[in-house]
Amino acid sequence: MRFLNREQLIRLSLTLGILLCGMAMVPFVDLEAAPISWERLAGVYEPELEVNESSGTPGSLFAFTGSNYPPGSEAAVYVNGEFFGTVMVDGSGQATFLVNSAGANLGQYNVTLEVDINASATQSIELTADGQLVVPPPGFNGPVFDLGNVLYLPIIQQP
Repeated sequence: MRFLNREQLIRLSLTLGILLCGMAMVPFVDLEAAPISWERLAGVYEPELEVNESSGTPGSLFAFTGSNYPPGSEAAVYVNGEFFGTVMVDGSGQATFLVNSAGANLGQYNVTLEVDINASATQSIELTADGQLVVPPPGFNGPVFDLGNVLYLPIIQQP
């Protein structure tokens, strides 16, 4: 039996390494081809978070739109630092969601939409007793996050 010398062993190792790297790409064969932007590689984003109105009365439904987030990622929604849930960012880097203030106390609430430490934006809303009831724009949709402790009870009837 013949042993491999050092040069042959190095060539064999490199060949196997290249083949294994190619095999690692097999799960991605059916994915759509998309250009790779430098922002995605560098993780540099300047997201923005907008709200339809900055203040309203309790019971208002505030519409939030996030833009310039990493496309196709899952973004976390925080209110005053407390995790409320997640929304999906679409292919253009936008995410939409609603904040329901029914049952919430008066005061200021800081709403943050965050993908990671490099893609985070915050917008404040204020609930006042003398404000107007805020409703989302027509056709606006997205997941709804409740600020207050809303409790829905079924109607119970005695026979």
